[in-house]
Amino acid sequence: MVKYLKIEIYIGDYMEQEVRKLPKKTIFYIGLLCVLGVGFFYLISYGQANKVTKILHMLGYKNVANVKVYANHEFLREDINVKGYKYTVSFTNLDSNEDCKGFVLKDFKRNVTDELICKKR
Repeated sequence: MVKYLKIEIYIGDYMEQEVRKLPKKTIFYIGLLCVLGVGFFYLISYGQANKVTKILHMLGYKNVANVKVYANHEFLREDINVKGYKYTVSFTNLDSNEDCKGFVLKDFKRNVTDELICKKR
């Protein structure tokens, strides 16, 4: 014998809902995860900026400031069949007083190239 469940919906009536407070321990863990996430983000962005600054020094840009890394992608140089990284960057060259933006490429054989557009301030 099969029993069926009969559901009745009353329009106009509503169920009373109970709102419970979150425990203090849960709030602490959520806050801790947020702080760790923000710290991890700044640590990663700081490391990327340092990597790009070293690559720029290898390219001859000795006095740079305001280095920002927008994205990095892994790529394959098909002419020599070597993998590497392509960084999308912007920075200020203090020697020539120019704002530069573009791409910096570094492969795993330590070859570096740049595709930068620099404009005077």
